[in-house]
Amino acid sequence: MVLTMGLALTVVSWIIQLSRIVIKKDPRLNAAFLAVYAVGCILLSVGSFLVNDSTGGILNAFDVILPVTILATLIVANKTA
Repeated sequence: MVLTMGLALTVVSWIIQLSRIVIKKDPRLNAAFLAVYAVGCILLSVGSFLVNDSTGGILNAFDVILPVTILATLIVANKTA
C-alpha cells in the first residue's frame, strides 16, 4: 500500500510539473512538484524497506536528496529576493 501511494504521488508530481510546462509555458521547476515528488520518494523508500528490499529502499532514499536540496534552494532564494 505504501509503495502504491508513493508511486501515485510521484505520478501526480510529474503531472503538476507537466501542466505548468504545457499550459503556462513555464519551464521552471515548481515547488509543489519538488515537494510532492520528495514525499513520493520517501514513501517508496519506506515501502521498499517494509517489503525487505533494502537496495530499492536505499536507492529511493538517495532520490529524495536532489528534490529536497533544490526545494530548499528555491525557498532560500525566494526569502532573499
